[in-house]
This record gives sequence, C-alpha cells and structure tokens, in this order.
Amino acid sequence: MAIDPQTLTLPLVITAGLIDGFNPCAFAVLLLFITFTMGMLQMQTNYRFGLWRTGLIYISGIFITYVLIGVGFLGAISFFSTTHAVGKAAAFVSMILGVVVMKDYFIPGGFGLSIPKRMHTPINNWIKRTSAPGVFGAGVLVGLCTVPCSGGIYLAVLGLLALQSTLAQGILYLLLYNLMLIMPLVAVLLASSNRVVVDKMVAWQSRNSTRVKLVMGSFMIAMGFVILVII
Repeated sequence: MAIDPQTLTLPLVITAGLIDGFNPCAFAVLLLFITFTMGMLQMQTNYRFGLWRTGLIYISGIFITYVLIGVGFLGAISFFSTTHAVGKAAAFVSMILGVVVMKDYFIPGGFGLSIPKRMHTPINNWIKRTSAPGVFGAGVLVGLCTVPCSGGIYLAVLGLLALQSTLAQGILYLLLYNLMLIMPLVAVLLASSNRVVVDKMVAWQSRNSTRVKLVMGSFMIAMGFVILVII
C-alpha cells in the first residue's frame, strides 16, 4: 500500500529540526559566543538577563537566516517543478552528504563539511560586538556558514516540503522546522548562566562532536531513503 507523504511530514519535520539544532557548527559557535559574552557581562548587575537577551538576539539571527534560505529554495523548487523529480534529487543528495558527514567519525581530518576557515575571523569579530546589530550579524553569518554542516538534512526536508499541496503549507512546515532547530540552542542558552554548566557543555561538545556527526549523517541517509520510498 502506498504511503501518503503528507502523513509523515509532521514527525519528520519535527525530528529533523531537532537533530539539525545539535549540528556541531552552530552548537560550538554558540558555546564560544556564550563564553565570550559571560566574560563581557559578568560584572554587570543584570548579568543573567544581559546574557539571555544577547544570546536570543544571536539565535534569532540564525533562525531568520535559515528561514529565508529555506523559503528561497522552496519557492524555487515549487516554481520550476511540479513533479517528484526534485524531491528524489534532494533525497539522493542528502544521502551523499550524509556519507560525507559520517566520514569524520571513521576518518577524522581531510575533506569534510564545516564552516569555511576564511569565515572564522569575520564570525569571531562579529561575536566580540556587544551591540544588538553586531550580535544579530554574528547570528546571520553563523546561519549562512552552518548550512554546509547540516545541509543534507535541510535539503531533504525541502524536498519533502516541495511535495505539499500548496507553497503556503510548505512554508508553515518550514517555520516549524526552524523553531525545532533553535530549541536546543535556546535550551543551552537558558542553562548557560552557570559557568560550571558552560564548562561541562564545552567539554561534552569537544568529546562528542564526531559522534554527533555520525548521528546526523546516519539521519541524512535514512531520511533520504524514506523520501525515495514514499514518493
């Protein structure tokens, strides 16, 4: 019996968004951002509020950037194709990117998907700004540069959303995906007012970054396979 793609859309979008939220690029940069901001704000009276406010501005930059990228791609897919061909192509590419991401677990170093090195300095410079526009700009840069880290998940989701009956419906699912994406980042931010907790999170991220890539790569392959099956 054929499976209706729309019956799987909601659980896949929620699961994919949450897994994407743990992608090592955005996660590591958020911890770096929190560590730096704690040093800048720890002498202020409203230290915790200042940290959370600054962090939420940063995360909103990531959220808005991801949404705009997704809406652009989804609109282009919907405009140029009314068949399942684009969805199948997205699934194949997602599976290939999943293999590349998993490579870092089995064979560290060499070619991989990560923030381009030439962007490290601009991102660090924006992170060091404490103004709202500066912090937001850092989020935008990270949003743009983390797409290569987890692009396979986003691409697979966009291929799935292209199968929705209307573009508006696809955009609503896209917004849900991105809300799920920032949930882990918001949870980390809310727990970050304690320096001991931050140090433990930094240590955990350092120890488990390759394991996270293994999980993400496996999910990209699995999601690509599911999309190929249902369409």
